[in-house]
This record gives sequence, C-alpha cells and structure tokens, in this order.
Amino acid sequence: MAESKQTGPSLWPAPDEAPTDADLSRCVHCGLCLNSCPTYLVTGLEAESPRGRIYLARAIESGELSLTETIQQHWELCLQCRACEAVCPSSVPYGRIMEHARAQLDADAPAGKGERRIRKLLLRHVIAKRPVLRMAMLPARIMAQRPLRSLARRSGILRLAPPLQRLEAQLPHRVGRPFRPGGKLAQPAAPSAGEAVLFVGCVMGELFGRVHRATGRLLARRGIACSAPEGQGCCGALHAHDGDLSYARKLARQTIDAFEPSDPAPVVVNSAGCGAAMKEYGDLLKDDPDYRERAQAFSGRVRDLSEVLAEAAAVPARYEGTASYQHACHLAHAQRIREQPAMLVSNVSGCKQVSTGGEDVCCGAAGIYSIVQPEMSAELRARKAEGFARADPGVVVTANPGCQMQYEAAVREAGTGARVMHLAEFLDAAEQRAARE
Repeated sequence: MAESKQTGPSLWPAPDEAPTDADLSRCVHCGLCLNSCPTYLVTGLEAESPRGRIYLARAIESGELSLTETIQQHWELCLQCRACEAVCPSSVPYGRIMEHARAQLDADAPAGKGERRIRKLLLRHVIAKRPVLRMAMLPARIMAQRPLRSLARRSGILRLAPPLQRLEAQLPHRVGRPFRPGGKLAQPAAPSAGEAVLFVGCVMGELFGRVHRATGRLLARRGIACSAPEGQGCCGALHAHDGDLSYARKLARQTIDAFEPSDPAPVVVNSAGCGAAMKEYGDLLKDDPDYRERAQAFSGRVRDLSEVLAEAAAVPARYEGTASYQHACHLAHAQRIREQPAMLVSNVSGCKQVSTGGEDVCCGAAGIYSIVQPEMSAELRARKAEGFARADPGVVVTANPGCQMQYEAAVREAGTGARVMHLAEFLDAAEQRAARE
C-alpha cells in the first residue's frame, strides 16, 4: 500500500471526533481477530482485518499517514459486526474506533463526497423521520404483495434494475400491518410478572410489525404487561455506524426522553442492532453533562427480548421440524448474548436444530451495508446460502430485521424453500401450536 508518509501532529480531519490514542493503543496486533473477521476471511488481506484498519488509524494519529481514498475504502468495507471484539484478549473497543474513524470520512471523505452526503441526507431525513419513512416504505410494502411480486419475477423486469432486484429478493416473505408507537399489544389476563415497554424502531416497525405483535403475545403469556410509548423514534444506530455521531447523539437524547416517563420498566428490544446501540448510550453521551447520568440509567434498562424470555417462566412450545438459529452479530458479539436465544429455540418440543456452519459469521446485511457494499455483502450471503443448501433447515431463525431480509435472499439463492422467521415469530407460532394441541 503506497501512501505518502510524514511524522508530526495527527492528521485527523475532525480531531474532536477522532479515535482516542487510549483505544487505538489497546491493540497489540496479536492476530486473534483475523479468523473472526468476515472481510479478512473473504479477501485474506491484512488491510481488511481489524488490526490492519487500526494500524492505519494509528498511522494517521501519529502523523505518518494522511487520510486517503485507499484508507477510506478499507474502513468502509468493514461490516462493524464486532466479531473481533468477542475474541480480543485486549478488549479493544473496535466498534467505537470504527465509528470515530468513519466520523473522519463524514467530515472530509477523500472520495465519494456526494455519495456520503446523500447517505447522510437519507439517514437523517428519511430513516429518522417517521412520516417520511412511512411514505418511503410504501413501494416496498406494495412490492411485497404476493401477486405483484410473482408478476415482477416472472416478467424479468427486475433484471433491468439490479438494485431493485436485490431489494425485492430481501423483502420479507410477507409484510403485514405496520406497528407504530402507541400501537396496542396483547395484554396478560393478570399481569403477574410486572411491566415492560417496547422499543419500536424505524424500519422494524414499518416492515416487521408482526414481530412486535408476536413480542407482545410472548410477554403476555408470561404475565408481563407491555406497551409501546408514543414519542419514540429511531435509535441512531445507523447514523453512528456511518460516522454521523452528532446526529446519533441527538436521536439518543430523544429516545431517552421518550422512555424516561416509564422508568423503571425494562425497555424490551427485538432488534439486535438497536439494542446494542441503546445499551451503549452511556458511552455515546459521556461528554454531555445533561445526559451523561440519564444515558447510563437508560442503558441499564435496555433488555433484548431473548434475555427477558430466558428469565421468565417457561411456556409450552411445539414445532415439528428442523431449524437453524443464526446469530445476529450485534446480539452475539456486541451484547454478548449467545446462549439465551439458542436455548429458547432448543427448548421448543419437536424442534431439531441443525448446523449450517458459520452461524456466528456476519451475513453481510449490517445495516445499510448491503446497499453501499453490494459485492462483499453478496459474497457473505452466498456463503450463508451454501450452508442452507447443505443443511436444508425447515426454518431459519434470527433476531435482527436486517439479517432477516438478508436471509430471505440467501434462502432463495439456496433453493431450499426454508422459511425465515424472527425469533419472536418462531416462538410465538410454536407456543400457539402447543396451546392448540
């Protein structure tokens, strides 16, 4: 990699948002992260590994390198799956490092400035604005309807627009009614196990309303009364991952404000990426004197759905067939929640779990990654498809909406006919079946 070198003060375009020397220096370049990094596994290139990307950041910090288009490409190819963090003996906060590294691109990208501005605009004014998102999701909701979807596939028109073809392949098997803040959830006849509040999210609420309703039913069967407070919006995870930290902080403050009236009820999250971001609000807002302590308190209330279900009283569930649980990266690697969801699936009577290999390797969805890095995303999806073709599970279960959409496309590529379900959907269906028998 040929880069002009110099030695002197750091060459960060946005020094106030730069990765800290304390974080960067934790990496001792031991290499244990290599076999956990999806982009390294595909390319075999040191620069596409966590320690390689950190090396480039340290070179900029020391003034040896300036931020170039080549460095930008290496950083943007990162999925931020954080699999490296889970195996790192030095506890390197790689996710935080990459968010601050991308903040430099947000400030002064050497290449693709127009593309990054468009991304920033869409993330701020479409994803984070519910009325706008509602309108933006309307074409996807229409396309997901079975008659139109079948017609579009048979006609071959989708092949004329590859981005549209990729989107159609990732759309859920079925899209029901949206679920928005203030929506009604199933309630227990006798709330014997307390109360909880549900985080609705952005795309999750628009395309996966059925997952929220399934979540309400699961909690109700366990005696937990759950509501979805109005006033909540996007958590800011996508913005932070793309380097727009100032807007991520704005959305974090809004989320905290929306849920403080329900304190101390646990905040239940069924989207792994959102849950990981919300559990880290204390770090995101550590320099905000008005929100520092409030953020820490709020993060302490955030619970993934699988955590809540694993601790609650067991409910009979039955499914006759095979299932493969695929770890969502921000659940397994960022939140370190691996045993609970897998245990919940294995406890379903009649269900046989099958291994597809690489269940904890990133599927390539990674927020907006499948849109901005379609080639690497497609390679990782193809690897998942190969595993599905070998194991031929009846159901593919996961715990994140982006993963769920990526697996819809992977199952289609595998040609197995497996159904893709969120953990909440799978458990709810299994419990309903057990109740009928």
